[in-house]
Amino acid sequence: MATAIKPALLSLALLLGLSACGWAPQDGGEHAEHRDHDGERPTRVFTHYTEQSELFVEFPVLVAGQDSRFAAHVTRLADYSPVREGTLSVLLTQNGKTRARFVVEAPARPGIFTPAVRPREPGIYRLSLRVAAPGLETTHELGEVTVYADAHAAQPSPEEAGGEISYLKEQQWQGTFGTEGVAQRRLRASVYATAELRPPGDRSARVRAPAEGLFAAFGEQFPVVGTEVEKGQRLGTLRARLAGGVDLSSLRLAVERARAEYRLARENLERLRGLLDDGAVAAYRVREAENAAAVAHAEHDAARARLHQYQGGAEDAGVPVIAPIAGRIVAVAVAPGEFVSPDQVLMQIAGGDQRWLEARVPEADADRLRQPTGAWFELGGQRRVLRVGDNARLITAGGVIDPVSRTVPVIFEFTETDTTPLLNQGLDARVYTGETVEALAVPRSAVIDDGGQPVVFVQTGGETFTRRAVRLGLRGAEYVAVESGLQAGERVVTTGAYDLRLAAASPAEAGHGHAH
Repeated sequence: MATAIKPALLSLALLLGLSACGWAPQDGGEHAEHRDHDGERPTRVFTHYTEQSELFVEFPVLVAGQDSRFAAHVTRLADYSPVREGTLSVLLTQNGKTRARFVVEAPARPGIFTPAVRPREPGIYRLSLRVAAPGLETTHELGEVTVYADAHAAQPSPEEAGGEISYLKEQQWQGTFGTEGVAQRRLRASVYATAELRPPGDRSARVRAPAEGLFAAFGEQFPVVGTEVEKGQRLGTLRARLAGGVDLSSLRLAVERARAEYRLARENLERLRGLLDDGAVAAYRVREAENAAAVAHAEHDAARARLHQYQGGAEDAGVPVIAPIAGRIVAVAVAPGEFVSPDQVLMQIAGGDQRWLEARVPEADADRLRQPTGAWFELGGQRRVLRVGDNARLITAGGVIDPVSRTVPVIFEFTETDTTPLLNQGLDARVYTGETVEALAVPRSAVIDDGGQPVVFVQTGGETFTRRAVRLGLRGAEYVAVESGLQAGERVVTTGAYDLRLAAASPAEAGHGHAH
């Protein structure tokens, strides 16, 4: 069992539940000692982890027949919150048998239990603290401790430990905070790529203007992004624009003129039919009259249609704009009443919920693309991981280098979700090359940029940390390999690293002690 010594002094108030927090390496069983204020009782400090909780405890060395007030800080690792209710038991055992048990039924303050431990017999014991709270049942085995016959039996040599950052439990609990152990992990190699999100080639359509005209909505609602449409559905109308010198009055006059011409043509047709029955005219005269009446009727209808286009009297008047596929409108490039040219793109429709991530890998990394197994990208703090065979499929990889961008295309198809970015939006992505490596790794969130140098904060005790520069290797979606600067088993801050960095920059504000 490794032991470190600190000369920091505790006040006599520790026996009443007040203590200044010390430090310890995080490995269960390692601890530190320092002396209380009157120089009679050294203080032991442990930091220990189970899968469910972290325990940071400090107490005066155990002396037979004397109280040692524990200050046990218990943190739930699930959300790094303090344990607010439940019991804590302190057990002293020998040869597997419990020699003494001390229990408190509730924390004195959120996260802090303060049992008073008074052993009866001196000797070597195994110390464990058992926590029972809603959703939490765990035991922290702290190893062997000595119960001394008197306080003067233990006189540790003080040893200063420098270069540490103090960040109290109360500060950790108040903000967002979390740690994780450094461990060997299997990481998938990836290369950087610029990317774009777009609909699949066979499930996307751009709606183009079939003719020139003024665009108007069909029905009560103008087409908007997000609207679901069916194939063949009418999305709008192109109305002809009035030529120079034409106004509504002239259109109305044209309708009346066409109506009069049509009326005269019908009257002439009826007259000629009567004469044909009497044998007074040839049959071809009637056929000519029928043709004239038909033309007059068509001209009348056309004149009325032109008038209705500008009066809004007929919804179906004008050239229809039709949806070529079923899907959802994802872009609208025209405004109500805007004049559009033939073949101008009016809107875009994406069919179904499938999307393509089109990544472009730099030419220098193209030879690393053995068999891409997926990709990941971030946008707005959200990370999306695509895995071929799981939630994505590979459409194409490589084949040709673009002569302009000097990149190789890699396309993945996946299903759209609520967190999917906007179509055609540029993204930074990483494409998995198909290569995997075993490496010491930490969560990506543990690494921060400190003046251009990647650093992590290593937890050396419950309330103490040290800044550590690291050299990074392969970057995965969740974890990044660390080539130097860390050892397996150490714990690094994964949430709240920037708050800890501020505490390191202003140690006076962080404080060096607190009351329990």
